Amino acid sequence: MKRLTLFLMLMMIPAMAYADIEEFRYFSLNVPEGWTAVESGDVVSVSADDKSGSLSITAGSPKGKSIAELAVSFSNELKGTKPVSDDEGNYTFELNNGISQAMITGDEDFYMLIIGTGFVSNGETLGEILGSLEMK
Repeated sequence: MKRLTLFLMLMMIPAMAYADIEEFRYFSLNVPEGWTAVESGDVVSVSADDKSGSLSITAGSPKGKSIAELAVSFSNELKGTKPVSDDEGNYTFELNNGISQAMITGDEDFYMLIIGTGFVSNGETLGEILGSLEMK
């Protein structure tokens, strides 16, 4: 019985690093302990409490614009680099002198702009947060 209890406690350690799944208008995701998520309109901001990293996810209707047009519009608004497309029709650009990376994806009905900012040490955590994202 002691072994089973110890095993169960050890299995729960990774799960304790994350708070409960947080629900937002368009999606849900896991927010790690030491990070805070706030939804304001179409934007969900997830940031480290120590300000070492953040993730901004904007989602909604493209209102008749193509993803390419949205990419140029957001890049101009945020003073980013020229958007570059990939083979799947997603666009990426940098802002804040390369400190932030942005990607926009979607179609004629829905788009999602994701901006990650932070120290290299937070790269894995930002990836885990994005990896937990589930659309509704």
